[in-house]
Amino acid sequence: MNKAKGAHFSGLKLSLALVLGLLLVPAYVVAPVLFTELESVQAGLIAGKIFYMSNLAILILLVSAAVFAYRIQVKKSTWYLLGLVGFMVAINVFGVTNMMSMIKAEAGDISALADDDPLRWAFAFWHGMGSILQLISSLLVVVLVMRNDSSHTQETQV
Repeated sequence: MNKAKGAHFSGLKLSLALVLGLLLVPAYVVAPVLFTELESVQAGLIAGKIFYMSNLAILILLVSAAVFAYRIQVKKSTWYLLGLVGFMVAINVFGVTNMMSMIKAEAGDISALADDDPLRWAFAFWHGMGSILQLISSLLVVVLVMRNDSSHTQETQV
């Protein structure tokens, strides 16, 4: 592997590692601490802002990963995984988050709603969808980060 290709490969790995950190830390470290230490409404507002900002940063990092991937001519499977992660994060940030915000705007404090309230069920559904997308995205990025040189790049004949 020449120096330029090695640098682009390192850039790809760094971009993916940062994406992984932004997927894992807010979801599995920050949010649980917020909901343990703060009231539900306040924790939810802060967590929502953190998820929104981290998901936007993830989308930017995925663009940089795509640039590096293009430079080293990755296999189609890597492109598919990168695209799938980008699609799921975009759905989360622009779809799921908006649905949850609309429900919260209408319902107010979700925890104050009756257990059988349709808005509480709707919020739980969208929260679950967001959590599933977050988990699957995290696992796919782990796969991308763990791949080695030869599984990422196409073999070129000289």
